[in-house]
Amino acid sequence: MAESNKNIKIEHFENLVAMAAADGHMDDDEKEFLAEKAEEFGLDPDEIAKILSNPNELKFTMPASQDEKEEQLSDAVFMAMIDGEIHEKEYAMCINFANKLGLSQKDVDEIIALAKKLSA
Repeated sequence: MAESNKNIKIEHFENLVAMAAADGHMDDDEKEFLAEKAEEFGLDPDEIAKILSNPNELKFTMPASQDEKEEQLSDAVFMAMIDGEIHEKEYAMCINFANKLGLSQKDVDEIIALAKKLSA
């Protein structure tokens, strides 16, 4: 994996971990989702362990491209909906995450609608 692509994947993973830990804990479904993402990204187990050991100390990293922003928001929404629903606190966190990415509540709502359609 090229170094810049690897860094993008690590930053994406760190942003997802930070979001998962934002409510103070990570449940098993979130951990499983993160494990699948880490595997998909080809991350080294040592890197994963280091990131997961201090989730509250992770700093948000702004993705460089619009595609990366939308992909990270999609992953965050899918992770929030892992139990088939999006709860009020998770919805608020997704909107907050979208705002950090320069995206909107409308983007979050579109992703939720797509996720519901895909799971139907």
